[in-house]
Amino acid sequence: MSRTLDRTDQTDQAAGADRTDRPTLLGTAWHAAWNQGDVDALDELLSTSYVRRRGPAGVTQDRKEFKASISAVREAFPDLHTEIEDLVEAGDQLAVRWRSTGHHTGAFLGVPPTGRPVEVSGATFARFEGDAIAEESVTFDSRQLLEALGIITTGHTAAVDPDLVRGVHRKFITGVTVVTTDDAGTPRGLAVNAFSSISLDPPMVLVCVQRSSSTHPVLHRSTHLGINILAADQLDVAKTFASKGDNKFADLQWAPGEHGSPLIEGSSAQLEVEIGERLEAGSHTVFTGRVVSAHHADLAPLVYSGGGFFDISQTAPLPW
Repeated sequence: MSRTLDRTDQTDQAAGADRTDRPTLLGTAWHAAWNQGDVDALDELLSTSYVRRRGPAGVTQDRKEFKASISAVREAFPDLHTEIEDLVEAGDQLAVRWRSTGHHTGAFLGVPPTGRPVEVSGATFARFEGDAIAEESVTFDSRQLLEALGIITTGHTAAVDPDLVRGVHRKFITGVTVVTTDDAGTPRGLAVNAFSSISLDPPMVLVCVQRSSSTHPVLHRSTHLGINILAADQLDVAKTFASKGDNKFADLQWAPGEHGSPLIEGSSAQLEVEIGERLEAGSHTVFTGRVVSAHHADLAPLVYSGGGFFDISQTAPLPW
């Protein structure tokens, strides 16, 4: 562990300040909690009003939640070892560069045990009030963790001809949705056929939106989105929202849902979704979220395949 002292810290020492050695206090509690599982050791380090912020979204944890998360990580990685590689102190601030290693032998983030070795590095910035940490901000490479668990793959093999892939996709039949959101009182939306259910308990869905879409920035900063599954007689609606028009809602009957998302009247089904994750994937962003309202009607849905639209009510079911 290295330690860099600025002029303020040198002045404090020169003045004979008998303040507790904060780096030692942090290092001792850190080792006990992360490497030995003694999370109660953090009670001597963290203030009762402690707040921890993680990642670019600034997800917060209090002291109790932070201790529980350490225990959960250690259940998934029983041989977890976290090493403080560098530490810089400046006044009431401490910056810690750390590296964690362990083997994935317990379920974590919904992933069954893989036995894989995992290594993650990051930095923690702590602010002290007296001898206790009042708040921390933590950043680390989440892709490094997800790749180690096999959730994502960053390596690439030779690409398949895009025209060949496009031909494969044209064989797949989908419904047609209009994904909507409220933009400070202005309804916005686009046609999307990349929609899927994730789970029923809890009810979760996803949609994939091309980042070049003019609606994409609005969706990315929204908390909720609407999904309108179009009915067979709404071909004109599908064409409108597949275009680049400025005011696609001008001649449309719609109303805001319970959570503010624009819902199109006459659709065969409607959902409102609280956005949970925004995952970058190639040219698209995958929006996942929890269904917070749902409605459906006894109307045949509009169907899309091979570049054309179809009325499913005109087809006959196969016996099986």
